[in-house]
Amino acid sequence: MGVISIDIGGSFSPQLAKDFSAMRGGHAQAVADAIKWLAETVLPCAIRQDHRLHAEGAFPENCFGLEK
Repeated sequence: MGVISIDIGGSFSPQLAKDFSAMRGGHAQAVADAIKWLAETVLPCAIRQDHRLHAEGAFPENCFGLEK
């Protein structure tokens, strides 16, 4: 069975790592668990960090949330 491994580093804070196994409930469940974890744990931290950086005048190359 497969494993999804997520390793968050660099300028992301906090730096985390987590694995999601298909053994628990199948492949689709592993994907759903990974998405849920990212949405509930990583995304709120990333949003707070982007707001802080914006307030400090720091911007990513393509602006926040825009993909070219």
